[in-house]
Amino acid sequence: MKKTRVFQVLILAVIAGFVFATVPARADVFMKQKTHTGSFTVMGKTQPEKDETMVFWLGDSNVRTDQEGAKTTTILKSDKKLLYMIDHNKMQYSEMPLDFDKMFEEAAGAQAAEDPEKAEAMKKMPGFMKNMMKGVMGGMSAKVTETGEAKKIGSWNCRKYLVEMDMGMAGKSHAETWATEDLKIDYTKAFTAANAMMARMPGFEKIIQEMKKIKGVVVLQTSTATVMGADVTSTTELIEATEKAAPAGNYDVPAGYKKVKGIKD
Repeated sequence: MKKTRVFQVLILAVIAGFVFATVPARADVFMKQKTHTGSFTVMGKTQPEKDETMVFWLGDSNVRTDQEGAKTTTILKSDKKLLYMIDHNKMQYSEMPLDFDKMFEEAAGAQAAEDPEKAEAMKKMPGFMKNMMKGVMGGMSAKVTETGEAKKIGSWNCRKYLVEMDMGMAGKSHAETWATEDLKIDYTKAFTAANAMMARMPGFEKIIQEMKKIKGVVVLQTSTATVMGADVTSTTELIEATEKAAPAGNYDVPAGYKKVKGIKD
């Protein structure tokens, strides 16, 4: 799998954990949100504005994320400590262990198999990658400030928070976030599952604790991120949130799908 793809998956897991702020699970939780990202230019290339709709299912130990239109699914199974990335167009999927030591060992092993001459150097990869990630995570930070402002968004009573993020190489961002406690949904287990992949990374605990200051569920968030010198503005809105039974096999890879080493971008 490409390194950029791996990093995108890590960030997705982080975002999922932030959106589903903590509020013993009964039925599963179904949530749908839409995001509008404005146009921006990086290195002379302009990216057009786009709209995306994401669907989330939150179970006791599983989290499923579907990107509508793209026909891709990500499933986090904290009980098995595995992340599944599914491409429905190609009817294939790849696995990534949530144990970072194991993930790096597998990556090193795969590369060594392709080039035996690098086998000895690849044996050092897990330790090197772990130290690198420790350095990256150590430089990341988050700050949440409750403003005391309140207003009604749709049918939900919300409170305003200001969120500042420093994601190191991924850039910095600041956001205006409105969250509600009207949705009486318990996210304790789902929050843990959504952050299962990141929770093992050195230094991430402090970010999780800071983000828990947001009480309830994020209903509306407008953020501006600085990426490679460009300001990227996006607005994310909660469309639906409810408890209901998940479809049979919701957290499983569809039958007949082929397992691959890594889904290409």
